[in-house]
Amino acid sequence: MEERKEEHKEGGGKIRSAILGLNDGLISTFTLLVGVAAATIVFSGVVIVILTGIAAMVSGAISMGLGEYISSKSEYNYIKNEIKRERAEISLFPEEEKAEVRVIFNKMGFDGDILDACVDNITSNEDIWLNFLIKSELGLEHPENPIMGALLTFVSFVLGAFIPLFPYFLNLGLASLFLSSIISFGSLFLVGILKTKITGESWILGGLEMVLIGIVAFIASYGIGLALEQIIPSV
Repeated sequence: MEERKEEHKEGGGKIRSAILGLNDGLISTFTLLVGVAAATIVFSGVVIVILTGIAAMVSGAISMGLGEYISSKSEYNYIKNEIKRERAEISLFPEEEKAEVRVIFNKMGFDGDILDACVDNITSNEDIWLNFLIKSELGLEHPENPIMGALLTFVSFVLGAFIPLFPYFLNLGLASLFLSSIISFGSLFLVGILKTKITGESWILGGLEMVLIGIVAFIASYGIGLALEQIIPSV
């Protein structure tokens, strides 16, 4: 009989950080550049667009990276403190903590000799005992390194921001704007597909959803840019 293999997504925190940074870098820079290009590219060429894009990429990546570090560090410290507290309770009040294990297994439907065997087996090793209570009683997982999450967010934001920016380096005038938009829409579709790898949603719907968001952002930003284009010459 062929053994059935189950697939589970590991490193969810790292995947989340990478996708979050890539998504934010792509959308925020793309929408900003659309507005700036619509307002200035005819009169000033691509210089202002490129400088704006670089500034947005650097400041956004730093902001996102630091934000991810602070939030992850807070969660990291909280979980570490809970683990430390739970370990101390096992050492100081082993019978009470053993009773908590019994209650958890009893709620799962175990009783009698099977319940006793499960409790004795779990509590025979302090590390296993602690890990069981952390997950089953507190609903927590061991925290991931906050520095790694911050670096992943920073790098992925820079990558996402560079996607809509690099066509402007070709200095094709308005063609750079349209090329940037086409590449960005394609990248948004791919980001939508990547998101479904951890959400379990339909890949086609995930991709189209991101493209729809990009289209709405494009229309809004381009409209604002055209409005500013009428104001700028008269200033």
